[in-house]
Amino acid sequence: MIYESESLIKPQRTATNRRRYSEDDIRRVRVIQFLTRQKGVNLAGVKYILRLLEALGEQGLSATDVHELDSLDEVAGPSLSA
Repeated sequence: MIYESESLIKPQRTATNRRRYSEDDIRRVRVIQFLTRQKGVNLAGVKYILRLLEALGEQGLSATDVHELDSLDEVAGPSLSA
């Protein structure tokens, strides 16, 4: 319910107002729990990270693509790393 109140997930509702979680909702909760429990990110940070990942997806990039950019410093030289 906390994740829902923070607008991190939005489960569907039945006619009797029970929450119905999709597979995407469950995956999202697992990501949220990983970030908060394993990495120590607070919910505001989780919101920011999820928005960033969604924006990357809209641009056609994935987290894997971004991870590959780690070597960009080596290629770009000091102008990007400064």
